[in-house]
Amino acid sequence: MDVVKAVETYITKMVSTPSTMKVLLLDNHTTPIVSLSATQSTLLSHQVYLTDKIDNRKRERMAHMKCICFLQPSEESFEALEAELREPKYGEYYLLQEYFADYAPVLPSLFSFNHTPTAQRPLYGNSPSVWDSKALERAVQGLTAVLLSLKKKPVIRYEKSSPMAKKLGVEIQHRIQNESQLFDFRLTQVPPLLLILDRRGDPVTPLLSQWTYQAMVHELLGVQNGRVDLSLVPDIRPELKEITLTTTTDPFFQAHHLATFGDLGTALKSYVQSYQSHSLAHSPSAINSISDMKRFVEEYPEFRKLGGNVSKHVALVGELSRLVERDKLLDLGEVEQGLATGSGADLRSVQALVANPAIQTWNKLRLVMLYALRYQKSQPQNVASLITLMLENGVSREDAKLVYVLLNIAGSDQRQEDLFSAESLLAKGRSALKGLKGVENVYMQHTPHLSQTLENLFKGRLRDTTHPFLDGAGPNAGLQRPGDVIVFMIGGTTYAEARVVSLLNQEASAGGPSAAAGTRLLLGGTCVHNSSSFLDMVRNAATNFPESVYEPPPGSSTNMPSLNLNLGGVNTMEDVKVKTRTGALLTLIAAAIIFSFTTIEFFDYRRVNVDTSIIVDRSRGEKLTVNMNVTFPRVPCYLLSLDVMDISGETQSDITHNILKTRLDERGVPVPNSVITELQNDLDKINSQREGGYCGSCYGGVEPPSGCCNTCEDVRQAYVNRGWSFNRPDSIEQCAQEGWSEKLKEQASEGCNIAGRVRVNKVVGNIHLSPGRSFRTASHNLYELVPYLRTDGNRHDFTHTIHHLAFEGDDEYDNTKKKIGKELKQRLGMSNPLDGTTARTIKQQYMFQYFLKVVSTRFQTLDGKTINTHQYSATHFERDLDKGTQENTPAGLHVAHGTGGIPGAFFNYEISPLRIVHAETRQSFAHFITSTCAIVGGVLTVASLIDSALFATRKALKHKSGSPVSSGYSNGKLM
Repeated sequence: MDVVKAVETYITKMVSTPSTMKVLLLDNHTTPIVSLSATQSTLLSHQVYLTDKIDNRKRERMAHMKCICFLQPSEESFEALEAELREPKYGEYYLLQEYFADYAPVLPSLFSFNHTPTAQRPLYGNSPSVWDSKALERAVQGLTAVLLSLKKKPVIRYEKSSPMAKKLGVEIQHRIQNESQLFDFRLTQVPPLLLILDRRGDPVTPLLSQWTYQAMVHELLGVQNGRVDLSLVPDIRPELKEITLTTTTDPFFQAHHLATFGDLGTALKSYVQSYQSHSLAHSPSAINSISDMKRFVEEYPEFRKLGGNVSKHVALVGELSRLVERDKLLDLGEVEQGLATGSGADLRSVQALVANPAIQTWNKLRLVMLYALRYQKSQPQNVASLITLMLENGVSREDAKLVYVLLNIAGSDQRQEDLFSAESLLAKGRSALKGLKGVENVYMQHTPHLSQTLENLFKGRLRDTTHPFLDGAGPNAGLQRPGDVIVFMIGGTTYAEARVVSLLNQEASAGGPSAAAGTRLLLGGTCVHNSSSFLDMVRNAATNFPESVYEPPPGSSTNMPSLNLNLGGVNTMEDVKVKTRTGALLTLIAAAIIFSFTTIEFFDYRRVNVDTSIIVDRSRGEKLTVNMNVTFPRVPCYLLSLDVMDISGETQSDITHNILKTRLDERGVPVPNSVITELQNDLDKINSQREGGYCGSCYGGVEPPSGCCNTCEDVRQAYVNRGWSFNRPDSIEQCAQEGWSEKLKEQASEGCNIAGRVRVNKVVGNIHLSPGRSFRTASHNLYELVPYLRTDGNRHDFTHTIHHLAFEGDDEYDNTKKKIGKELKQRLGMSNPLDGTTARTIKQQYMFQYFLKVVSTRFQTLDGKTINTHQYSATHFERDLDKGTQENTPAGLHVAHGTGGIPGAFFNYEISPLRIVHAETRQSFAHFITSTCAIVGGVLTVASLIDSALFATRKALKHKSGSPVSSGYSNGKLM
């Protein structure tokens, strides 16, 4: 996000047509825009041989030249253009289309609207929270131009304590919505962010002495649109009375504009030595051949340019050094840094500087302002004494009033965040350690508040309570880290803040570990302040504010000198001693509120809460227990088979271990003595009747290792292993002896309940409840469906009811842990989604599929117990197999199925890689004590404020009516 390149692109495009010699006409608004973004060589390369202002009536007529007009669409510019076209001085005029360059690109990462507030061009309305209407429109136009030139459509956050920031954000959002075609840019995954701040949130930074090159020049000499006026410098050479100082035209300034004053001297020394070495190379004694002459001619323009640049910076740094020495800025700066940081400053040090006649009155005023901002609440008596001392040492009453103005518009009651670190031993120790690192750190301890704001933004700690989003940002906007951030400061920014942004951009582009990694920053403001322009803005703005802005702010010391209205003080100690009925009532109400809130807080302290978090499930090699209870009212137990297969290739066929099948009659009532795992009721009895050495035939099936099939079940299994259907048991000797057919006929009209536990691997798998025995062939699981599909006069289908289906952990084998886990599940409202589910069909060829997502869950109790269990989500799918692999839906859509499918109920489960942890927590006793103290202090404070307001009102009414004041109050304040 380089604003210099963005505007330079517009200007290059603008002057490229026509391709002939031309003149560029500018107005007062566009002149600094062009001078900051386009070099003379760039303009000459596009045949722009003359640049002039349109209101210059002394221009010569050049009919052979073409003219390009780059003007702000304002009334003054249109009048000047009308006069120009009435008496044209050039052959052709090119009036440009709209270009979004309505701002001054001071640095690649800094832009300004050049709106330094004056009495004629105010920024504020009739209060510090209200825009001047023209200033608001100028800010909206400028910010819109910035966004369009960079092709950004941002979400907007603003400083909550600033109504002006919110107003500007709303207007920008409204402009973006109304100009949706202009803002139709390619969307990014995370939209850019426009963060609107208010200068009143940090009045300290523009008041400090500056110690980096660019900031020092602006503070001590003033930089206006890249130009510095040195005409008042003693013994200055004529060509250096006004110099250009921009990073685009000056390589030395580009490399060192962020350097501290100490490093600048070293860099300038190297620069001068480099010039001296070039001078020796271009001396007459060094030209001894034709090639030397040629080299001299080619390098001479650059050599002269280097010489001029060296002279400029030597003069500039020399003047800075003179001013630092003259104004005792080193002594002043050390105390200023202490006031602006956590180390603080000794009152006597400030008093000594204020009383020092060598210190400029302007600097005394700045110093007292810094002290007042820091100690407004904690040391009001000292603030009052410093104001009195300042008045005694040359500062006028008009200037001293600015201390009250600043406290009223940007004091601690107006800011939403604390600018000063707590005055602790740790803070002072940190400051001392900084001082040991070098002289630079003594004067560079303070970092602008913008730095902390950006750090909070990068780390996701910038709260919506202090910097909310405008409507439409989305529910998760605060959780997303923007790649591009545009910061706009209402009331003007500073070069110190621009340095913070530039260094963060350098860290981000370097690719190392940084809080700003991956983020590009751009800073802008209504203007770029130094301390003089900032206080001039405060002075001019106060003229439109209520007269009370010149009075000491509420809560100030009673001995503060009155610089505006001569109002008497209030004897606060005697106010407290006055007994009133209102005070008694408020005391009772406050006691009742404190008791109620403390009781609520105590119950909240005793309440056990459950905190939920999500972590990665790192368990390996575990097994799950599937606890099931399912009823099939029209599938006999001898036909029902339970199989488990998983993605690891493990298959469990016709599971009987820990599984009970209960025969049900047609009414669903269990058949007595029917809890079975196989049809082997009388098998032992029949085997005892057979002769010793009996070896039954397997009738062509796959023989078991013993080579004998002594039971009907053995023959059936041999058939299944061969892949044959076992559909004629009457022809099998073993089956006839066991009465197999009679048992099948007896159970043909029954149903079956299957219940128990199955251990499965903790991987993706399937649980099949299907008809007939299963067998594997060619890596496929096949089922013996003939007995199920055989027409025997009975209705068979897979209508079923799932009474219970749960995935359990090993901890739930412990009855104590199982009970605790059950209680916590009920408390959290967790249940098994398939419990109580009934699925119905009247078709034999019908398949039910359930897709389950199993999530590991851990419960942690207050007493340190841990219970591991599982929960799951479920979706359901049914399919009529009679329709085959191709079918049409009722909506007329053609559906193709990948596999044919078989009848049954199938449970397909997947394992989530996450684990949900529910931990019981309770507030700490320290939190309870802190909250109780906050309740007591807050209620008493509010009650005292209300009591003071009521008492003051009552007393004012008595004064107005002429009635005497209550005893004990001797010196009333006029209201």
